[in-house]
Amino acid sequence: MIPPLLKTVAQLLAADFGYTPIVACEIEFTLHGADACPSLVQFWQQVRAACREQAIGIFNIEKERGKQQFEVALMPTDAKKAADNCIKLQTILSQQAESHAMRADFSAKPFADEPGNGLHVHVHLNDAHGQNIFTKDDHAMSAPLAHAIGGLLAWMADSMAIFAPHAESYARFAPGSNAPLTVSWGANNRTVAIRLPDSGHAKRIEHRVAGSDANPQEVIAVILAAMHWGLAHKSEPGPQIYGDASLEQYHLPRLPDSLAAAQERMKNSELMATYLQGGG
Repeated sequence: MIPPLLKTVAQLLAADFGYTPIVACEIEFTLHGADACPSLVQFWQQVRAACREQAIGIFNIEKERGKQQFEVALMPTDAKKAADNCIKLQTILSQQAESHAMRADFSAKPFADEPGNGLHVHVHLNDAHGQNIFTKDDHAMSAPLAHAIGGLLAWMADSMAIFAPHAESYARFAPGSNAPLTVSWGANNRTVAIRLPDSGHAKRIEHRVAGSDANPQEVIAVILAAMHWGLAHKSEPGPQIYGDASLEQYHLPRLPDSLAAAQERMKNSELMATYLQGGG
């Protein structure tokens, strides 16, 4: 039911506002056996080659905080291709890992005592001239950016079953883990759910809630639907958070902490029902 929404919401953004979403995924994963693999360099070379063959642009590959944890960041593109590329990348990583006697693990929390794996989605909106409408000449926040963030915050708890689709997904949301625990936003703050990276004129939103076990098509579809809703309703995001957004002192709404709670929230969501039924 959700994947067709991706095309529909992209069309709505174009029809209602003249905007085109530009999306890039960053996916974290655990590469079991990497610490003992004698051909790790060759593995990454073959991953890059396979991505080139499938026209998947890699922006960056880096080691993450977990012992065998890595992150691959893809180049920005249109929404559908971004989702497709992320799914193809997972297949490439799994196949190449197997050929080197390793295993690529996209579960949200492979080890209780190590950081979990997230699927971070970067997105901005271009106008009909290809200009980023989130950017203002004075580096301030544009009204469309504020309204998009407002929509994402309004939808966040209702969408949690998409971002964390399995019972095991919720182990990732632990204090001190850098996985967001609250409905929150901030500039260059890695404890919030919606982060605005320090990117100068290339302003974009980083949505940090989904785990790497989520479906990229569904995640991006729900993110774009929330942004469309925010733009349509001129939703305001409220004040940004500068400190640790998980602290009680900020009195922020907490995200659902179990699959059952998330599914109940989604089932009763009037916001999501409008879009899932083909409206907007």
